[in-house]
Amino acid sequence: MGYFLAVVDHGNIRRASAALGLAQPSVSQAIAVLEQELGAQLFIRTGQGGVSLSSAGMAFLGPARRLVRISQSANKPDTAVSLDIATWGNLALDPTARVIARLRTENPALSVRIEYGDDEAAVCELVRGGHCEVGTVYLPADEGDLDVKPIGFVELQLISPPGTDLEPNPLPLKSISNYPMIRVAGGSQNVLLDRMFADAGVSVSYGVISTHRQALVNLVLTGAGSVIAGSTHARQAAARGAEIRSFDPPIVRPYGLVYRAESLSVAARDFIECASLLTP
Repeated sequence: MGYFLAVVDHGNIRRASAALGLAQPSVSQAIAVLEQELGAQLFIRTGQGGVSLSSAGMAFLGPARRLVRISQSANKPDTAVSLDIATWGNLALDPTARVIARLRTENPALSVRIEYGDDEAAVCELVRGGHCEVGTVYLPADEGDLDVKPIGFVELQLISPPGTDLEPNPLPLKSISNYPMIRVAGGSQNVLLDRMFADAGVSVSYGVISTHRQALVNLVLTGAGSVIAGSTHARQAAARGAEIRSFDPPIVRPYGLVYRAESLSVAARDFIECASLLTP
């Protein structure tokens, strides 16, 4: 099982073998035995020694990670050994990265794997399918049968090009109609903002729609328009000369954790506790 996951995580048998400290034929043989036991091909061989998961391999991946975590917990029930986290968007930076840094400082032996989803639903599915133990999501999320723990909120702010003539801080929500705007395609934030604007009778003009979140700050700084984004983007933009305004009334997005409380490892419980303490 561990050999299977090593190949998945390292992309091919050569790198997986090196990480495991084993000869390539040994790992290849172990994978072949596992495929024989399961009665299914787990990998599709690609060019230059690479592999990709087959449909059977994709279906087996989540349960395999869950079984390895159970085995680790059984062997070392009081030790945080490894942690599988799912996240998306700016939550990957805060709180996810901040909490992981704290845990790794306290326990340098902790091994952490991070998976990124496209939205809250994708993160919840990574947890639900066993790929990850804990997910960081904006709330409400498509949590279904998962446990949810609210831990904080992020303030959304207006980020405008340097030198933009903005009204004093905080900015009345209705003033947003005075500025050409940039919009990230899709996502739950748009649903929240559209509802707020509709309730307030505010008309917003979007001149740029981007699927690339990481390009937002550069688009603003080059004068393409203003954007409403979280404090992480706002801090990055302000450091490079952008104009920042909060809103009146404030716009906030709550966020939290999703997980299965009945099957958490020591590392996952440590993550949840640390996230609760580090966030407002």
